[in-house]
Amino acid sequence: MLRRRTAALACILLILTVTPGAAEEPVTFVDTAATATGVAVRVVIPSRHDLVSVSQVGTVGTSVIAATERAAAVAGAKTAPARGFSVGMTALRRADRFVQIAGAGTGRWQFPMSTTALPGEALTVVMSPQVASAVAEGQVVMGRRTADLRGALEGDVVDLVAVDGSVVSFTIGLIADDTVVGGTEIVMSPEEADLLGKVQLTSVLVYAAFDRDRLEAALRAEGLVDAEEFEGVRVRIRRSWWSPDPDATIGLSETKAVLGEFAYQLTTAGVAIDPQWTADHIMYVRFRDVGVKANCNAVIVADLQAALTEVAAAGLAGGIDVSNTNAFGGCFYPRLNRVSGHLGFLSRHSWGQPIDMNTVTNAQGRVPKMDCGIVRIFRKHGFAWGGNFSSLDGMHFEWVGEPRNGFQYPSRYCPNLPGGATQSVGAAPTQRATMFANDGWAVGQDGDG
Repeated sequence: MLRRRTAALACILLILTVTPGAAEEPVTFVDTAATATGVAVRVVIPSRHDLVSVSQVGTVGTSVIAATERAAAVAGAKTAPARGFSVGMTALRRADRFVQIAGAGTGRWQFPMSTTALPGEALTVVMSPQVASAVAEGQVVMGRRTADLRGALEGDVVDLVAVDGSVVSFTIGLIADDTVVGGTEIVMSPEEADLLGKVQLTSVLVYAAFDRDRLEAALRAEGLVDAEEFEGVRVRIRRSWWSPDPDATIGLSETKAVLGEFAYQLTTAGVAIDPQWTADHIMYVRFRDVGVKANCNAVIVADLQAALTEVAAAGLAGGIDVSNTNAFGGCFYPRLNRVSGHLGFLSRHSWGQPIDMNTVTNAQGRVPKMDCGIVRIFRKHGFAWGGNFSSLDGMHFEWVGEPRNGFQYPSRYCPNLPGGATQSVGAAPTQRATMFANDGWAVGQDGDG
């Protein structure tokens, strides 16, 4: 095993170069249609083995890792440490030309990219042998939606920003379906993540064939129970066979595809994003019926208005503290995520995607006190609620673009009522398909505040 890891790391080092300031070099853009450069290879659908992800908010504790490993051993399962993080991409290159570049001028502009790092053996079972093979060659795998968003091809190079500020270049060895890679944008090996300085473990993955009942009993015996505290910190446990969670957020690639992708830079004042993107996507709205005023992404405005209108029609408008919401809540606020910012994640408020309301009575980390009637109406109109996040965030309603009031799921707070759906909810994503969707399952469904 050590010999294989050493060889893999040597291979990685051969094809990666550290190039600080790469984005400041002369720019040549690709302006012709993309063409295939090799024979297409069929990507095998991953095995149907069950998967379980055990995490806490941010970095997972060593005691949780040990307890999960013991429980997995009882059930005859394997475990793998997983890392979920966001990394900035300064450019996408094809040979000596730029396909996409984050920006020029003062400061380092970058696109946020959700990334998952897993050992090769786990990748083979959890994703596919092709994914594992590409990563074993010292390359990275990119999800299809993300590749389509920027016109990426296999063989292109991505320039990613390491923790120390240097730029590390990786070759895209495979573009895989989003359901295969579990909703993440980039897949890499732990050794490649080390080169970026992304060393924090964010979850423990339990995989391979195992008996569900034995694993459930073993987890409980270790004190690991979903949404309950383990040594003072709430634990999030996701099973691939569970029904969809109405309060699951959508992955970063889907957010970008629907709400737009922007370049950002970190400054002494916080997070600055492309002002042209802001002008094109963020609008100030005085919402009818309840009196909320906010700067929000234009895409979510109609659904937010519909939710507020129904809240008022149901006689629940008094459950929204308008003055507090207008003064301290709202939608658009570019910044790092308050809970997992140390992993590089931007708050979804940077996209104007959620709205925060009643920030005092539903402060982050406290038991939520939002009226459940309001919660279910917002779910009906395409919003997930933060009251069931790992870091309780009852003020937070995040747009997901589909009705969620019909999902029957054992939520701790404000579970949906039987027959709560008033329209078709369509085909809900499986837990497996979103297992590594960045700041969703991979890092414990962090709250945003």
